[in-house]
Amino acid sequence: MSSLISSLSSTLTSGINAVQKGIVDTQSQLATGSKILNAAEIGIVTRLSAQATGYRSVSQNIAAGTNVINVGNTALSSITTLLSQAKDIATQAANAGLQTSDRTALNTTFGQLVAQVANLITNAGVNGENVLVSGGTNLTVQSGITGGTASQTTITNLNISTTSLGVNLTTVATQTGAQSAIDSLTTALASVSTFQSTLSATKTGLDSSAAASLSLSTNLQATVDSIQSVDQTALQAKLQQLNNQQSIDYYLISQMNTAAQAALTIFR
Repeated sequence: MSSLISSLSSTLTSGINAVQKGIVDTQSQLATGSKILNAAEIGIVTRLSAQATGYRSVSQNIAAGTNVINVGNTALSSITTLLSQAKDIATQAANAGLQTSDRTALNTTFGQLVAQVANLITNAGVNGENVLVSGGTNLTVQSGITGGTASQTTITNLNISTTSLGVNLTTVATQTGAQSAIDSLTTALASVSTFQSTLSATKTGLDSSAAASLSLSTNLQATVDSIQSVDQTALQAKLQQLNNQQSIDYYLISQMNTAAQAALTIFR
């Protein structure tokens, strides 16, 4: 009899310990809002979290590359304005009725505009990255997480200068020079328009990659959160059940202890 009671008591004690652990685990999950994951779930969360982080990094890389393009496009817009102003001056200087002194004054302004174009090209950079300036290098943006060239987007350096635009040595100090300047500036404006289209096309591609990366990162993180997040209602119900079980186990232990004491009394 005593042996049976001792065996049952041991079994109940093990059960109480298991219930107590369940209570502690459940309370911890309720407090943190996170599940206690098994090995398989931990592996999934680790993998998906790494992918989500990777896509967030891609979005940041793309944003940096887009900033360079935006600065370049802003510079090109300003260059277009300056070249248009220079063309207007060249048109004025081509007028046969102007005095030499008038063309000289126009030429001074013309030269200042060309110098501003050169400055804009040189300063159209972000953190040392400039896709306009002549002699610059292409900018490679990591736009995916799989690695290799398939995950990269190249922003081609446009290698622009007043020389390549054909306006660095242009003069409107003479009527002939003014006529030549009009032709050169017409060509230069067309070139700048092409450059703007090139950068805008690259930006469109990057914007699309950025949107996709952000969406993937958000969805992956949502999946991770769904795996880790607890069902508060279900856990509260489980905690109540465990507390009830614990009360029953304690009652049974006390009853068996009473029975054991009674059995010992008989044998005294």
